[in-house]
Amino acid sequence: MLGVTSINRCAACERVHGRWGRAAGLRLERLAPAEASAYTYGQALAVVGLAGAEPPADLSTRHRREIEAAAILMQLANLAGNRFLERAAPRSQLQVGDARTARLLDAGMRVFDRAGIGRARARVAGRARGDILEIGVGTGLNLAAYPADASLHGIDVSESALAIAASRASRLGRRVALITGDSAALPYPDASFDAVVATFVLCSVGDVGATLREARRVLRPGGHVRLLEHARGEHPALAGIQHWLAPAWARASGGCRLDHDVVAAVSNAGLHIVEERRRGAGVLVEIVAAA
Repeated sequence: MLGVTSINRCAACERVHGRWGRAAGLRLERLAPAEASAYTYGQALAVVGLAGAEPPADLSTRHRREIEAAAILMQLANLAGNRFLERAAPRSQLQVGDARTARLLDAGMRVFDRAGIGRARARVAGRARGDILEIGVGTGLNLAAYPADASLHGIDVSESALAIAASRASRLGRRVALITGDSAALPYPDASFDAVVATFVLCSVGDVGATLREARRVLRPGGHVRLLEHARGEHPALAGIQHWLAPAWARASGGCRLDHDVVAAVSNAGLHIVEERRRGAGVLVEIVAAA
Protein backbone atom coordinates (compact mmCIF):
# COMPACT_ATOMS: atom_id res chain seq x y z
CA MET A 1 0.00 0.00 0.00
CA LEU A 2 2.79 2.43 0.86
CA GLY A 3 4.56 1.66 -2.42
CA VAL A 4 1.42 2.28 -4.47
CA THR A 5 0.43 5.50 -2.74
CA SER A 6 3.98 6.92 -2.81
CA ILE A 7 3.39 7.58 -6.52
CA ASN A 8 0.19 9.56 -5.98
CA ARG A 9 0.73 13.17 -5.04
CA CYS A 10 -2.24 13.29 -2.70
CA ALA A 11 -1.68 14.85 0.72
CA ALA A 12 -4.63 13.02 2.26
CA CYS A 13 -3.41 9.60 1.11
CA GLU A 14 0.08 10.41 2.32
CA ARG A 15 -1.17 11.36 5.78
CA VAL A 16 -3.37 8.28 6.16
CA HIS A 17 -0.90 5.71 4.89
CA GLY A 18 2.11 7.39 6.43
CA ARG A 19 0.37 7.25 9.81
CA TRP A 20 -0.54 3.61 9.23
CA GLY A 21 3.05 2.75 8.28
CA ARG A 22 4.42 4.41 11.41
CA ALA A 23 1.88 2.61 13.58
CA ALA A 24 2.91 -0.70 12.02
CA GLY A 25 6.57 0.06 12.73
CA LEU A 26 7.59 0.29 9.06
CA ARG A 27 10.54 2.52 8.18
CA LEU A 28 11.04 2.94 4.45
CA GLU A 29 14.77 3.41 4.77
CA ARG A 30 15.13 0.13 6.70
CA LEU A 31 12.73 -2.28 5.02
CA ALA A 32 13.50 -5.99 5.04
CA PRO A 33 14.32 -7.44 1.57
CA ALA A 34 10.83 -8.95 1.11
CA GLU A 35 9.18 -5.70 2.21
CA ALA A 36 11.43 -3.68 -0.07
CA SER A 37 10.56 -5.79 -3.11
CA ALA A 38 6.85 -5.48 -2.29
CA TYR A 39 7.22 -1.69 -2.00
CA THR A 40 8.99 -1.51 -5.37
CA TYR A 41 6.35 -3.74 -6.97
CA GLY A 42 3.64 -1.43 -5.66
CA GLN A 43 5.35 1.55 -7.25
CA ALA A 44 5.71 -0.29 -10.56
CA LEU A 45 2.00 -1.18 -10.55
CA ALA A 46 1.08 2.44 -9.96
CA VAL A 47 3.07 3.48 -13.03
CA VAL A 48 2.64 0.70 -15.62
CA GLY A 49 -0.44 -1.16 -14.38
CA LEU A 50 -1.12 -4.83 -13.77
CA ALA A 51 -0.17 -5.96 -17.27
CA GLY A 52 3.24 -4.31 -17.30
CA ALA A 53 4.72 -5.11 -13.89
CA GLU A 54 6.42 -8.38 -13.02
CA PRO A 55 5.84 -9.49 -9.39
CA PRO A 56 8.94 -10.39 -7.34
CA ALA A 57 9.62 -14.10 -7.00
CA ASP A 58 9.66 -13.90 -3.18
CA LEU A 59 6.20 -12.31 -2.96
CA SER A 60 3.43 -14.53 -1.63
CA THR A 61 0.21 -14.88 -3.63
CA ARG A 62 -1.83 -13.23 -0.89
CA HIS A 63 0.56 -10.30 -0.58
CA ARG A 64 0.67 -9.87 -4.36
CA ARG A 65 -3.14 -9.76 -4.57
CA GLU A 66 -3.31 -7.19 -1.77
CA ILE A 67 -0.83 -4.93 -3.54
CA GLU A 68 -2.62 -5.31 -6.87
CA ALA A 69 -5.94 -4.47 -5.21
CA ALA A 70 -4.39 -1.30 -3.80
CA ALA A 71 -3.12 -0.40 -7.26
CA ILE A 72 -6.57 -0.86 -8.79
CA LEU A 73 -8.16 1.29 -6.08
CA MET A 74 -5.62 4.02 -6.73
CA GLN A 75 -6.30 3.92 -10.46
CA LEU A 76 -10.02 4.32 -9.76
CA ALA A 77 -9.27 7.24 -7.47
CA ASN A 78 -7.13 8.79 -10.17
CA LEU A 79 -10.11 8.74 -12.51
CA ALA A 80 -11.79 11.03 -9.99
CA GLY A 81 -8.93 13.49 -10.45
CA ASN A 82 -6.59 13.08 -7.50
CA ARG A 83 -3.45 12.20 -9.45
CA PHE A 84 -0.76 14.91 -9.37
CA LEU A 85 -2.75 17.13 -7.00
CA GLU A 86 -0.95 20.28 -5.94
CA ARG A 87 0.06 20.40 -2.30
CA ALA A 88 0.42 23.59 -0.28
CA ALA A 89 4.14 24.30 0.17
CA PRO A 90 5.77 25.97 3.17
CA ARG A 91 6.60 29.64 2.56
CA SER A 92 10.29 28.76 2.32
CA GLN A 93 9.55 26.59 -0.72
CA LEU A 94 7.18 28.92 -2.56
CA GLN A 95 9.90 30.24 -4.86
CA VAL A 96 11.05 26.68 -5.64
CA GLY A 97 7.53 25.59 -6.47
CA ASP A 98 6.46 28.70 -8.40
CA ALA A 99 5.11 27.71 -11.81
CA ARG A 100 6.64 30.71 -13.58
CA THR A 101 10.06 30.00 -12.05
CA ALA A 102 9.84 26.38 -13.22
CA ARG A 103 8.99 27.46 -16.76
CA LEU A 104 11.83 29.99 -16.83
CA LEU A 105 14.35 27.43 -15.57
CA ASP A 106 13.14 24.93 -18.16
CA ALA A 107 13.50 27.48 -20.98
CA GLY A 108 16.94 28.55 -19.77
CA MET A 109 18.27 25.01 -19.56
CA ARG A 110 16.99 24.23 -23.04
CA VAL A 111 19.03 27.17 -24.35
CA PHE A 112 22.15 25.75 -22.67
CA ASP A 113 21.33 22.32 -24.09
CA ARG A 114 21.35 23.73 -27.63
CA ALA A 115 24.68 25.38 -26.84
CA GLY A 116 26.28 21.99 -26.16
CA ILE A 117 25.23 20.93 -22.65
CA GLY A 118 22.68 18.59 -24.23
CA ARG A 119 25.44 16.28 -25.45
CA ALA A 120 26.83 15.93 -21.93
CA ARG A 121 23.30 15.35 -20.62
CA ALA A 122 22.81 12.60 -23.20
CA ARG A 123 26.01 10.85 -22.08
CA VAL A 124 25.21 10.98 -18.38
CA ALA A 125 21.56 9.95 -18.60
CA GLY A 126 21.74 7.89 -21.78
CA ARG A 127 24.30 5.45 -20.40
CA ALA A 128 22.32 4.65 -17.25
CA ARG A 129 20.72 1.21 -17.22
CA GLY A 130 18.04 -0.80 -15.40
CA ASP A 131 16.05 0.73 -12.55
CA ILE A 132 17.00 4.41 -12.55
CA LEU A 133 16.35 7.15 -10.02
CA GLU A 134 16.89 10.76 -11.04
CA ILE A 135 17.22 13.09 -8.07
CA GLY A 136 16.30 16.68 -8.78
CA VAL A 137 14.50 15.54 -11.91
CA GLY A 138 13.06 19.05 -12.30
CA THR A 139 11.13 19.56 -15.52
CA GLY A 140 12.27 16.25 -16.98
CA LEU A 141 14.88 17.46 -19.46
CA ASN A 142 16.75 14.14 -19.18
CA LEU A 143 13.73 11.93 -19.92
CA ALA A 144 14.33 11.72 -23.66
CA ALA A 145 17.93 10.56 -23.13
CA TYR A 146 17.24 7.45 -21.04
CA PRO A 147 17.24 4.00 -22.68
CA ALA A 148 13.82 2.89 -23.87
CA ASP A 149 13.80 -0.18 -21.62
CA ALA A 150 14.77 1.68 -18.43
CA SER A 151 12.47 1.80 -15.41
CA LEU A 152 12.41 5.47 -14.45
CA HIS A 153 11.77 7.17 -11.11
CA GLY A 154 12.21 10.87 -10.43
CA ILE A 155 12.09 12.98 -7.28
CA ASP A 156 12.12 16.75 -6.89
CA VAL A 157 11.15 19.37 -4.32
CA SER A 158 9.12 21.40 -6.84
CA GLU A 159 5.55 20.40 -7.65
CA SER A 160 5.47 22.91 -10.51
CA ALA A 161 8.58 21.45 -12.11
CA LEU A 162 7.19 17.94 -11.74
CA ALA A 163 3.99 18.97 -13.49
CA ILE A 164 6.09 20.03 -16.49
CA ALA A 165 8.06 16.77 -16.26
CA ALA A 166 4.82 14.74 -16.26
CA SER A 167 3.63 16.59 -19.37
CA ARG A 168 7.00 16.04 -21.07
CA ALA A 169 6.93 12.32 -20.21
CA SER A 170 3.45 12.04 -21.71
CA ARG A 171 4.58 13.68 -24.97
CA LEU A 172 7.59 11.37 -25.13
CA GLY A 173 5.54 8.28 -24.35
CA ARG A 174 7.76 7.59 -21.32
CA ARG A 175 6.50 6.00 -18.12
CA VAL A 176 8.11 7.53 -15.07
CA ALA A 177 7.19 7.55 -11.38
CA LEU A 178 7.42 11.19 -10.27
CA ILE A 179 7.19 12.11 -6.60
CA THR A 180 7.80 15.17 -4.48
CA GLY A 181 10.54 14.79 -1.90
CA ASP A 182 13.87 15.78 -0.43
CA SER A 183 17.04 14.40 -2.02
CA ALA A 184 18.67 14.34 1.41
CA ALA A 185 16.01 11.92 2.75
CA LEU A 186 14.99 9.68 -0.14
CA PRO A 187 11.74 7.72 0.42
CA TYR A 188 13.14 4.48 -1.02
CA PRO A 189 14.52 1.32 0.62
CA ASP A 190 18.22 0.49 0.56
CA ALA A 191 19.59 -0.93 -2.72
CA SER A 192 16.54 0.03 -4.83
CA PHE A 193 18.21 1.25 -8.03
CA ASP A 194 20.84 0.25 -10.57
CA ALA A 195 21.68 3.89 -11.29
CA VAL A 196 21.16 7.25 -9.61
CA VAL A 197 21.37 10.27 -11.91
CA ALA A 198 21.64 13.98 -11.09
CA THR A 199 22.31 16.84 -13.50
CA PHE A 200 22.92 20.36 -12.18
CA VAL A 201 21.43 19.44 -8.83
CA LEU A 202 24.25 19.31 -6.26
CA CYS A 203 24.94 23.01 -6.77
CA SER A 204 21.62 23.93 -5.16
CA VAL A 205 20.53 21.20 -2.73
CA GLY A 206 20.50 22.09 0.95
CA ASP A 207 22.91 19.36 2.07
CA VAL A 208 25.24 18.04 -0.63
CA GLY A 209 26.80 15.39 1.61
CA ALA A 210 23.47 13.99 2.78
CA THR A 211 22.18 13.91 -0.81
CA LEU A 212 25.19 11.91 -2.01
CA ARG A 213 25.04 9.55 0.97
CA GLU A 214 21.37 8.91 0.22
CA ALA A 215 22.23 8.24 -3.43
CA ARG A 216 24.81 5.72 -2.24
CA ARG A 217 22.30 4.10 0.15
CA VAL A 218 19.66 3.42 -2.51
CA LEU A 219 22.24 2.16 -5.03
CA ARG A 220 22.44 -1.58 -5.66
CA PRO A 221 25.79 -3.40 -5.61
CA GLY A 222 27.47 -2.85 -8.95
CA GLY A 223 25.38 0.26 -9.64
CA HIS A 224 26.60 3.77 -10.41
CA VAL A 225 25.87 7.35 -9.47
CA ARG A 226 26.03 9.46 -12.64
CA LEU A 227 26.48 13.22 -12.26
CA LEU A 228 26.67 16.27 -14.51
CA GLU A 229 27.50 19.43 -12.54
CA HIS A 230 29.13 22.82 -12.79
CA ALA A 231 32.03 23.14 -10.37
CA ARG A 232 34.97 25.20 -9.23
CA GLY A 233 37.38 25.75 -12.11
CA GLU A 234 40.82 24.18 -12.26
CA HIS A 235 42.71 27.40 -12.96
CA PRO A 236 43.43 29.41 -9.75
CA ALA A 237 42.39 32.71 -11.33
CA LEU A 238 39.08 31.29 -12.53
CA ALA A 239 38.46 29.64 -9.16
CA GLY A 240 39.16 32.96 -7.46
CA ILE A 241 36.63 34.79 -9.63
CA GLN A 242 34.03 32.12 -8.90
CA HIS A 243 34.70 32.41 -5.17
CA TRP A 244 34.37 36.19 -5.33
CA LEU A 245 31.08 36.00 -7.27
CA ALA A 246 29.64 33.12 -5.26
CA PRO A 247 27.69 35.12 -2.60
CA ALA A 248 25.99 37.38 -5.16
CA TRP A 249 25.35 34.42 -7.47
CA ALA A 250 23.72 32.48 -4.63
CA ARG A 251 21.37 35.38 -3.85
CA ALA A 252 20.44 35.87 -7.50
CA SER A 253 19.96 32.17 -8.28
CA GLY A 254 18.15 30.97 -5.17
CA GLY A 255 21.13 29.39 -3.42
CA CYS A 256 23.15 27.88 -6.28
CA ARG A 257 26.81 27.25 -5.35
CA LEU A 258 29.05 28.70 -8.03
CA ASP A 259 32.35 27.39 -6.65
CA HIS A 260 31.60 24.03 -5.05
CA ASP A 261 34.10 21.17 -5.26
CA VAL A 262 32.02 18.34 -6.72
CA VAL A 263 34.81 15.77 -6.84
CA ALA A 264 35.67 16.25 -3.16
CA ALA A 265 32.00 16.05 -2.18
CA VAL A 266 31.58 12.76 -4.04
CA SER A 267 34.65 11.23 -2.40
CA ASN A 268 33.67 12.50 1.06
CA ALA A 269 30.31 10.75 0.71
CA GLY A 270 32.06 7.38 0.44
CA LEU A 271 31.70 7.02 -3.33
CA HIS A 272 34.55 5.88 -5.56
CA ILE A 273 34.96 7.82 -8.81
CA VAL A 274 35.41 5.44 -11.74
CA GLU A 275 35.05 7.99 -14.58
CA GLU A 276 35.62 11.74 -14.67
CA ARG A 277 35.31 14.09 -17.62
CA ARG A 278 35.98 17.84 -17.40
CA ARG A 279 35.20 20.62 -19.86
CA GLY A 280 35.64 24.40 -19.86
CA ALA A 281 38.71 24.52 -17.59
CA GLY A 282 36.98 22.19 -15.15
CA VAL A 283 33.81 24.23 -14.78
CA LEU A 284 31.70 21.45 -16.32
CA VAL A 285 32.30 17.99 -14.85
CA GLU A 286 30.78 14.58 -15.57
CA ILE A 287 31.29 11.91 -12.92
CA VAL A 288 30.47 8.22 -12.71
CA ALA A 289 30.93 6.84 -9.20
CA ALA A 290 30.37 3.53 -7.41
CA ALA A 291 29.80 2.68 -3.76
